[in-house]
Amino acid sequence: MSERFWSCPAHNFLLTASALPIASTMRTLLSQFCEEFDAVVQDLLAPLTETSVALDAATEELSGRELRLPLRDIAHQLRALAEKVAAQQAYVLIFGPLKSGKSTLMNALAASYVSEVSSLPAYPCMVYVSHSETREYAITRYTGAVETFTDPTALHLAIHRAHGELAEQVRATDGKDELFDPAIHYPKAIRRVDFKLPAGELAESGAVMVDTPGLYSRMKFGYDRMTRDFRNAAACAIFVVKTDNLFLEQVFEEFNELLELFSRIFLVVNIDSTKRDLAPDGQLRPSLEQADPKRIIEAFETLAMTAPLKAAAEDGRLKIYPVDLLQAASERLSGIPAATSAGGDVTAPLASFSSFQDDLTDYLNSTEYLVAFLGDSLRRADFLMVELDTLLESPAIEKLRTESRAITEDLNRCNARLESLRTLDTENWKARFGTLAANLAKRAGDHSARIEERTIAVLEGAVDSWFRSDDSLDFLNRDVLGPVLSGHHEELGIFLEKALREAVRSGDAGIGITSAQRNHLALVGINLEEIGQEALLELDVNSIHFEAPSTWIPCSEVPVKRGFWDWVLFRSQARVRAKFFGPSARPTSKIIGPTKSKRLGKVGRQAMLASLKESREQFFEKCSADLREAFLDAYSNSALGTLESMIGQKLEGVTNRHTDLQRQHNEHRRVLDNLDRLTAQSDRASLSVGGLWSEYGNTDPTLLKLPLNQESEPVVELIPLEPPLVVETVSNSEVDLEVETEL
Repeated sequence: MSERFWSCPAHNFLLTASALPIASTMRTLLSQFCEEFDAVVQDLLAPLTETSVALDAATEELSGRELRLPLRDIAHQLRALAEKVAAQQAYVLIFGPLKSGKSTLMNALAASYVSEVSSLPAYPCMVYVSHSETREYAITRYTGAVETFTDPTALHLAIHRAHGELAEQVRATDGKDELFDPAIHYPKAIRRVDFKLPAGELAESGAVMVDTPGLYSRMKFGYDRMTRDFRNAAACAIFVVKTDNLFLEQVFEEFNELLELFSRIFLVVNIDSTKRDLAPDGQLRPSLEQADPKRIIEAFETLAMTAPLKAAAEDGRLKIYPVDLLQAASERLSGIPAATSAGGDVTAPLASFSSFQDDLTDYLNSTEYLVAFLGDSLRRADFLMVELDTLLESPAIEKLRTESRAITEDLNRCNARLESLRTLDTENWKARFGTLAANLAKRAGDHSARIEERTIAVLEGAVDSWFRSDDSLDFLNRDVLGPVLSGHHEELGIFLEKALREAVRSGDAGIGITSAQRNHLALVGINLEEIGQEALLELDVNSIHFEAPSTWIPCSEVPVKRGFWDWVLFRSQARVRAKFFGPSARPTSKIIGPTKSKRLGKVGRQAMLASLKESREQFFEKCSADLREAFLDAYSNSALGTLESMIGQKLEGVTNRHTDLQRQHNEHRRVLDNLDRLTAQSDRASLSVGGLWSEYGNTDPTLLKLPLNQESEPVVELIPLEPPLVVETVSNSEVDLEVETEL
C-alpha cells in the first residue's frame, strides 16, 4: 500500500495536505490501522455479498427477501468505506444550487478541465472525479450493477436516457402519494458516476472530488440522500453560491442541517469581476461586485446571515470567500495570469481563491481532520455493524426459519394421500348439482311472478307521479325506478337464499356420492357435511351483486312536442329532447308538471311506459336467471368448489407442487446457510472493530503519521479522544461514500 504523508509545500494544491506518496516500504501507525480496518471489512463483505445475492435470486414470496435492499446497501457502504480507508483518500464535497459554479470550482481545484461531469446537472446522484492516465467512466446503479465507458458521448447518452426513465418513475410515484426512494421504486437508477481522467494536481494528491446534485432540482431526493449519506461524517465541505443568490432566503433553507453534518464548511461566493453598472452620466463603471466584493460579503454578514450561520462563522466552522471562479479556473488551467479588466482589479478575487486554498489545506493538514478520519471510519463501521445486526435479528429471519421447517413437514405428508386424491380428482363433481339447480329454478319461477306483479304496479305508479312533479328524467331513472327494481332484486334474492337452504340436505352438502368416494374423502381429511354447513353459513344475499343499468327510460325513446321557437329554428327532435330533458347521457333538467303534460302528453307517457316495460321485462328475466346462477355459483364455490379446490390443491402439492416444494426447501436452506455464515462473521467483525477502537481510538494523532520502526512498535502516548458513538439504526438507508478527505 502506498503511504500518504502529511507535510507539503504551501500553495502547491489545495489538497496537498492529503499527502504525497512516499516509499511503499515505509509503514506508519495510520497505514497499519488502515490495513487492519480493511481486513476486517473485507472479511465481512464476502458473506454479506453472498447473502444479498442469494436473496436477490430467491422468489418474491420468500420471507426475508425484503432485506436484500438494506443488505445490499450496507455492502455498498462497507465497500466504499473500505476503499476510502485503504487508499487513504481525501473526498472534497462540493454542493450548492444549480448553475452556481460548482463545475468551474472543480476545474480550478483540479487544474484540469473536468466540467464535462456536469453534462446533466439535475440528475440526483453523486459524481466522483479522480485522476487516471486515461479517461475512464463508470456508472453504478442501485442494483449494484456497474457499467464502464471509454467514450464520453456514450456515457452522456446513457445518463440522458437514465434521467428520462428516472423522471418518469418519480412522476408515477408522485401520483401514488408515496415518498420516492430509487432503491425501492427504481433500482435501475444511477446511484453514482465515476470520472477518472488526467486531472493535473489530482494525480499527485490522490484526491477525489465529489460533485453533489444541485439544490432545488426537481428530484429533491438526491440532495436528501446526500445529507443522509454524510450524516455521521466530520469532514469539510464547500458550498458554492453566486452573488445573485446570496441574499435569497431559499438558498440557505437547508443550511442549518448542513452545518450539523460537517465540522467545517467553506462558503465560496462566486462573483463576476467583469460586471459593470450604469453611471448617472451614461458611462459604464465597475460594479460593487467588481470593485469591492468584500462589501457584498459584509452586507451579507450584517443583513442576511441567520443566527446559526453567524454562530458557525464566529467559532470558525464557517468561512466565506468571494472568488471569481471563472477567472480563477482560467488561470489555473492556462497557467497565464488573468489580465486586469478595464475599470476593475481582478487580483482580489484571485487572491481570495489562494486564501481559500490555504485555509482548506491547513484544515486538511490539521490533527482535527486526522482525528476525524480515524474516528469517523470507526464510527461508520460501528453504525453499519449495528444496522447489520438489527437486520439479522429481524422477525423476517425467524419467519423464514419457521417456514423452512413447515415446508419440510409438508413434503413428508404429500405422498401418503396421492392415490386417493387422484381418484377424487377424476370425478365430475359439478354434474352432481343438476337436481339441486332444477329444484331451485322451479321454486324461483313460481315465486318471482308474484313479486313481478307488485313491482310493475309500483313502477307504473312512479311514472304517473313523475308527470305531476318537477323532477328530471334522470331523477326518475336513478332515484325512483332504480331503487324500486333494486328492491325487487333484493326480495327475490332473499327468497332464493331461503329456497337454497331448504333444498340442501345435510350430510352430503347437496352432492350425491358413493360409499367408495366417501372413504377416499375421509382418508384425505375432507368432510362434506362440514363443507356444506360452512357454505350455507357464508351464503349472504348481500354478497350477491347485480349491476343494473342506470337508465330505465332513455330520453331518446320519448317524443317531445315542438314549441314555437323549435318550429321557427327548425330544431330536430334530438335537439328538442336535449333542450327539454338535458344531455342524453344524463338528462338532469328539471321540468315542471304542467310542462310535462303539455310537451309530452299521453303519447309521451305511453312511450315511457312502453320503454319501461321493455326494460323491466329484460330486467326480470335477467334478474331471476342471474340470481339463481349467482346463488348456485356462490354455494358451489363455497361447498363443491371448495371440495374441488381442496382436492386440486392437495393433488398439486403431491405432484405438480412437489418440485416447487423441493425448490423452496433448497432455496430456504441456501439463504439460511448464507445468513448463518453472515451472522457469525458479523459477530467477529463487531469484536474486531471494538478492538480497533481500543487500540487506536485514544492514540495521539501526531503519532499516526510517523514512520513505524520495522522491528519494534512505537511508544504510543494515549490521550482521551472521542469514544465510539452509539448510533441509532436507520432502516434501509442509502449511503454512498463518507466525506472524509484523503490521508
